This record gives sequence, C-alpha cells and structure tokens, in this order.
Amino acid sequence: MNELYPELINYIFDHCWQFRSELEKKAINHYVAKLKFGKRKKLHPKLVELRDRNLTTDKNALNLLKSGYSNFIKNTATRIYNEHKHELEFNLCPKCGKIARTPKAKQCRFCSHDWH
Repeated sequence: MNELYPELINYIFDHCWQFRSELEKKAINHYVAKLKFGKRKKLHPKLVELRDRNLTTDKNALNLLKSGYSNFIKNTATRIYNEHKHELEFNLCPKCGKIARTPKAKQCRFCSHDWH
C-alpha cells in the first residue's frame, strides 16, 4: 500500500499508539502542551510544571512537527503501517470491508452495516 487513505491514517494514529517511537511521543506531548498552554503568562505552579515537563528542545522531535501536525500524523501512521503491518489489528466492516471508526465499533460509518 503506497498511500494510506485518511480514515486508516487516523485509525492507526489514534489507536495504534503502542507502536509510536519515543521521539514521536515527545513531539505529540510538545504539540499538545503548546496547544493547551499557548503563550499564557499566568499559570498555576502545577500547570507550569506540567507544561515544562511536556515541552521539548529535542531538535529531532521538533523536526517531526516542522511541516505541520497533519503531516506529522500522516508520516507517523505511514511509518507504523510500514513497520508493523503484520502486527496491526484492524476492525473492518464485515459487509464492505472498510475500516471502522474505533477498534470496538460495531457499526460501519460508510455503509451503516451493524454487527452488534
């Protein structure tokens, strides 16, 4: 599979976290901390600690985010797929064969088939 389709990219990124590298985890934590805390000046000391624990200066982690978070998601999911495709368990619709929204979903978002 050369190019993963968007639903599969999101499924892998959201639900196959155990295959993320330490560098990818650092990049995600950094991105989320920047999103949550932004440029806020006044923070409770516990929040300052949380923010500082998640922000990184690791150039390799920051380079992963260089071309935007959506590209980071795509690149991470593609790497996980290419390196672990035989270990990944996908929840596919038994009727149309497309990927479900989550690993435990029992209704297809594409054809509405229900397998409860």
